[in-house]
Amino acid sequence: MRVRVEVEGEEGIKTVFEREGDLLREDLRMLTIRAVVKFLEEHLSASEKIPYESEGEELTIKERILKFLKYDERAPRDWFTSSEFKRTYEEVYGESVKLSTVSTYLAQLHAEGFLERRGSKALRKYRLAIPRSELQQEQKAAENCENE
Repeated sequence: MRVRVEVEGEEGIKTVFEREGDLLREDLRMLTIRAVVKFLEEHLSASEKIPYESEGEELTIKERILKFLKYDERAPRDWFTSSEFKRTYEEVYGESVKLSTVSTYLAQLHAEGFLERRGSKALRKYRLAIPRSELQQEQKAAENCENE
């Protein structure tokens, strides 16, 4: 099977991502999907250095939480509680948010597959479903495949 994604910029310059392989194997399929998402994030928002700090773009709290977790170096790197995340969020964005709001959005992001969750309701912890280090490794693997 072959996957091909093409992005054409404003000046007509095309950038292509292409990968061939046995996409019936789940591990290769997941690597390919993640590589395509990364490719699109890089090329569709090339003008944005930090994806979650777009000028003139109004993000919801939930969108800010997800983009913060995925892109910001200040975001928790391992398991975190809702309370820990609330403190970090308030420091970064300079606005207070209710703990119940944070908990609700973290639970929704878990249900959507962006976060992993463990522990009982009282001791619940979350982390990104795909750790940043793994995203970086997949990006390097995708670049190596493109260069071959």
